[in-house]
Amino acid sequence: MTELSDGTNGIVYAIQLGGEFAAGVFVILAGVRLILGEIVPAFKGISEKLVPNSKPALDCPIIYPYAPNAVLLGFISSFFGGLVSMFIMILTGTVVILPGVVPHFFCGATAGVIGNASGGIKGTTIGAFLQGVLISFLPILLMPVLGDLGFAGSTFSDADFGLLGILLGYANKFGGTLGISIGVIGTFIILLALTYFGKKNVEEAK
Repeated sequence: MTELSDGTNGIVYAIQLGGEFAAGVFVILAGVRLILGEIVPAFKGISEKLVPNSKPALDCPIIYPYAPNAVLLGFISSFFGGLVSMFIMILTGTVVILPGVVPHFFCGATAGVIGNASGGIKGTTIGAFLQGVLISFLPILLMPVLGDLGFAGSTFSDADFGLLGILLGYANKFGGTLGISIGVIGTFIILLALTYFGKKNVEEAK
């Protein structure tokens, strides 16, 4: 009561925090519905004139309504993965990355929804847990690169940022501008290949 809740009863304080979290999730889902129903169609009309057949790029909460239970289970599993990773870092004496609620919620919930679609409850829990471990250890490998850029001690927890940051950072370290150019071109080719084969698989499934 003296350290955390500023005098508020512990049970009441826990209920308040739970209510704040539930309200935050509701606001996110309401925002997703607003984007789907109002904002996307408006921008879609403009983009069709500028870039025909373009598709809107949307953030991960856009898939939350498809599996609300997987959202919560994915968040819990991802955060648990972050806690396990933190204890491993403490025991091994490396840099300790504290699990953040925001990245584990957004990324973990997304991994949970996708895992649920492909593997049910097991896919949700295992996929989100591994995602939590991934975004915990990637910043350790990324930190030396950020230190060279003047961001020593900073961490960014998204897996895509971590992977690309490590790739481009070490490309710059060993190859300079040429290394970064090769890394960017290689990444672009990989994305094109994934897009092509993804569309091909969808067409074959139909």
